[in-house]
Parts: sequence; structure tokens; C-alpha cells
Amino acid sequence: MTFYSLIGALLFLVLGIVELAVIYRVLYPALRWRYEKAKTTQTQGIEPNRIMTLFRIQSLIVMPLLGLFLGDRMKAIFG
Repeated sequence: MTFYSLIGALLFLVLGIVELAVIYRVLYPALRWRYEKAKTTQTQGIEPNRIMTLFRIQSLIVMPLLGLFLGDRMKAIFG
């Protein structure tokens, strides 16, 4: 594990947090509204919280791991 791998993981973690904030601001209200509206006809489908859990896992776990593994490659690309 090199310094560049840690910087890559930190960078991707920050990107994941920003992505999660945007998703919570833009996507979650629409999902929640559609789910609540569909509960009146019993056609609601999957809960929005489950979808958001998948986004949280992707943003807070998968993105930093990807940055950790791609850190050395980013060093080679950017110099």
C-alpha cells in the first residue's frame, strides 16, 4: 500500500460522499414520493430505504476500495 493508493482512496471517498449527498438531495425525495403514492393502490414495490442502502454501500465502501486499487495507476497517468 503506497501513499498514492491512500490518496486515491481518500479522493474516491470524498467523491462517494458528494455523490451520496447529491443522490439524497435529488433522487430520494422522488423515490419516497412515488412509494408513498403507490401504497394507496398496494403497488409500491421495493422500499426506497433499500435502494438508498445500496447507494450507501457503493459510495462509502466500493468507491474508496476502487480508489485504493487505482491509486498507483493514477500516479502513472498524472505523473
